[in-house]
Amino acid sequence: MKIAVEYLDKHGNISNKNYSISKIGLVKHMAIAGQRYAPNSHKILKTIGMFFQFGYFLQSSSLKNNKFSLPPNHLYDPTEKGQFSNIAGKAIADFLAKKIDNAIHTINYEAAMRIKGMPISVGRPDLLAFATGNKFTFAIEAKGFSVKFVSQNKMNQHKLQSQKGGIPVNFTVASVSYNLYNQVKCKYHDPYNGNIPFDEELFAESTKKYYSGFIDFLEFGNYKEIKYKNEKFYEIDLLSPYFMDMNHDIFFRHFIHDVLHHQPKIILPKDIEKYAKEGLNTDSEPFLYDGDKQTYIDNDRIGLKFR
Repeated sequence: MKIAVEYLDKHGNISNKNYSISKIGLVKHMAIAGQRYAPNSHKILKTIGMFFQFGYFLQSSSLKNNKFSLPPNHLYDPTEKGQFSNIAGKAIADFLAKKIDNAIHTINYEAAMRIKGMPISVGRPDLLAFATGNKFTFAIEAKGFSVKFVSQNKMNQHKLQSQKGGIPVNFTVASVSYNLYNQVKCKYHDPYNGNIPFDEELFAESTKKYYSGFIDFLEFGNYKEIKYKNEKFYEIDLLSPYFMDMNHDIFFRHFIHDVLHHQPKIILPKDIEKYAKEGLNTDSEPFLYDGDKQTYIDNDRIGLKFR
């Protein structure tokens, strides 16, 4: 799927860009950007299940035409459509933060506030992102709508929301995806605010929690080592006996039944135990990998593979 992006850069210049993302890439960003706090194996499996829960919105024929699909009339639910639009908006914002601003890590903003011991009763944006190359930290207000147009006045409102929360950042982004069911478009506006020191402690702590959430995937075996771009990764079969044992849960009974055909695997960096113990630092570089229709690895080195 191609996303038509109106990009407002730090100098106030507007340009139009197109970014392509695969279906499996969408699923990865939907799953991770939708996590409220640090991920873990149960939550990852459940959110990967969105691939099936929202299958009617992710029909390949529509994605090839750069839009999301809608369920047939007898299954249409406006509440579900609104929920999917919101998740899709967050996923696209997370994806563009990696592509445009070269973020290596994003975290739910509320989770970052909890790490810093801040009160969470105040208004706040959706995501906090870290880019180690320029030592930028930035906040993102992410929205997803079916409407065909988003005015500058609305963008200004979303921009104001992106500036709340209290964590010092170099800039804030209003990422508003719209026209989702006709031709996906996004306004990604991120004017720059300098002279903010990079919060290395928050970056390390949040990435420790992030990667720690994936460690238990290694405890149940059924994985192999594999290389991508000369880096070593673990490729873990999500249909291992442990995960199959989860089918006592009614959700997982349906999930496992639907997922058998796709033979899903999660891809983790070989150094994940080090990342979980120490977190990332400003020398860490994002992993840039184009992938293919079956494999997607994000800047943070977490990936998915479906048959």
